[in-house]
Amino acid sequence: MQRPAAPAHRPNKWLPDAELDAHPLATWMLQLGFDLWIRAAYRRVVMLPADFRIAPGTLIASNHQRDVDGPMLGTVLVRRKGLRFNWPLPFYATREDLFRPGILSRLTVHWPRPVSALLGLISLAWFFPLGRTEPIRRVREFTFGETLHALCDAGCGDHDLYSLLNARGRRETGIRPGETSVRAALARRDLPMEAWWGLRRLARPAFETLAPAFRATIDAQLGHFAERLNRGRCVYFSPEGTISKDGHFGRTRGGFFRLARMAASPPWIQPMAMGYDVLAAGRTRVVIHVGERFRADAALDRHAFDATLRRAVLGLVPITPSHLLARFLLHGPTWFTREELAGWLARGVPAVRTAHPSLDPLFASQGLRSLADQRLRWLERKRLALRVGDRFRNTCARDAEPGWRTPANVVRYLDNNLSDLLPDVARILPC
Repeated sequence: MQRPAAPAHRPNKWLPDAELDAHPLATWMLQLGFDLWIRAAYRRVVMLPADFRIAPGTLIASNHQRDVDGPMLGTVLVRRKGLRFNWPLPFYATREDLFRPGILSRLTVHWPRPVSALLGLISLAWFFPLGRTEPIRRVREFTFGETLHALCDAGCGDHDLYSLLNARGRRETGIRPGETSVRAALARRDLPMEAWWGLRRLARPAFETLAPAFRATIDAQLGHFAERLNRGRCVYFSPEGTISKDGHFGRTRGGFFRLARMAASPPWIQPMAMGYDVLAAGRTRVVIHVGERFRADAALDRHAFDATLRRAVLGLVPITPSHLLARFLLHGPTWFTREELAGWLARGVPAVRTAHPSLDPLFASQGLRSLADQRLRWLERKRLALRVGDRFRNTCARDAEPGWRTPANVVRYLDNNLSDLLPDVARILPC
């Protein structure tokens, strides 16, 4: 008797390409959690081209300013409707050290030691694959301990460590000539094996000893992502290779160019960009601008390719009210009135619109006087402006370092970012 045919495989109705995941339900739950969290914690404003759709085999590029950038872009790309993701989740390239044991301890080194030590027992290696996040090695994250192990693997375990270090490494370790071998140094507890990046402390000959194996690992990782592209999957790869620490768009790293070249055919490149409108009350506004995709041009050399990619991404970064406020606080008058701020915005916004192709839609939907009123109230609460009668005193620290820790740090960060978007900012936005 003929056996009945097996029932046809039913595709997962919530995840478009569930067959790519060993645990599709967990992947769906993780992305759903990110999506719900992003929508609750941030006010997203998404600017999309007409009939936008991610083409198969697309290499996605964006600026990189905060840890939340990846999940934020993911919520835009999957286009959730109810419980269903309408578009596939891309594969993300992220720093390799995040997959290593003890990473949470290194990331929380300034936290109370017992808490940091406890977090170090938690591995993230199981977590990232559920979000389609895969490792890429970078020089910066290769720790001192890993560097010593790599030297041992390269046959240098019995060499005098002092002879392998550069001036910086010798100064920071305090090691003297003939004091310890590489292998013996691994047993020492006084050397910060995990807190230091190792390759930056090696002398050139020692670095060149490790270079072949190091490059082979990177080539294999890039080849893995290239194969993803060849199979029609989408890959997110940050051109800068890391989060911008000071607000400036960093140097475009070689990995993006090499990955585009390693694909079987020139991939589509999908540029995207984010602008954070953080100098305001309530949930942080994030303006996400998605541009028109273009084919990677195989005729371009590395310099021309990087320049094209940089222009494509920077041209999409939305200039927000926070960018303009940062400019006014750091370069404007010490004393000003509400009318003077509103007037400066009224003169500046049309000039910015002419000079830069991407502007926050808020400028078109809200009156500039109302915008000035709202932002001034927030500046008062954050002690960046002090009201004295009908005037305001600008109290923002003009020597603040860029960053995200305090409002003054954020002001400097955004002002740096604006100088990338408007290279002639002093002429366009005189204060």
